[in-house]
Amino acid sequence: MDLVVKIINSTLAKALYHRQFNDFLEEIDSQFSDLLLHNKLRWISRGNVLQRFALCLSEIKTFLNAKSIDHPELEEDKWLQKFTSW
Repeated sequence: MDLVVKIINSTLAKALYHRQFNDFLEEIDSQFSDLLLHNKLRWISRGNVLQRFALCLSEIKTFLNAKSIDHPELEEDKWLQKFTSW
């Protein structure tokens, strides 16, 4: 969960990255137009955030690679299995 929150926060916190990510999702006709921000005070948001992240995982990987932002965990089978078990 920490890596997911870190990736989401780094994308949404920087206005330029956020705008570019939204444009990227629109350009590839993604089913979503944005990521959801996780709020630790609302436990119910965790499931929604993880589900949206999982559904946009390939788009997120492509965007991060284009920005030369490296998160090797996203390619590790062990991390992906743990992530999908949440």
